[in-house]
Amino acid sequence: MKKQFSIFLLIFFISANINAEISGVSVRDLTQLYNHQITKILVGNKLFGYYDDGAYRGPVEEIHYKNGDYEIIADGSTYRGKWKTLNNEICYKQSNWEQFKCVLVYVGFNDGMKLYFVEKIDRKIVYTAGKIYEEIYKSIKL
Repeated sequence: MKKQFSIFLLIFFISANINAEISGVSVRDLTQLYNHQITKILVGNKLFGYYDDGAYRGPVEEIHYKNGDYEIIADGSTYRGKWKTLNNEICYKQSNWEQFKCVLVYVGFNDGMKLYFVEKIDRKIVYTAGKIYEEIYKSIKL
């Protein structure tokens, strides 16, 4: 398993498959990442992708620092705050937010390796994966 994950990281870091919009993939065809996998992929790298939450559609850049700080550049603005992994999710809190907002992280290998950030849907007892709102297609080591 460690060998497969190391190969995955190598492929991810040299991947530069650039798309203008989020691929038409289904969450059912992706693999969910867990706390340590999320941290290993994000920390120390600058990520490039495409964001679509309905309000903003366009390119996005992200940096997740080891100390729990993050920067996201989208729509000409830079957003800063704190991040953490919790219950196999990545959680963000900007300075003007009262609490962390968490999302699921998936990986897929269709048309090259990509990361996907997926909103959660509250099903009363459990959360399930919902809409893919961000696709990361490139990473460079800082």
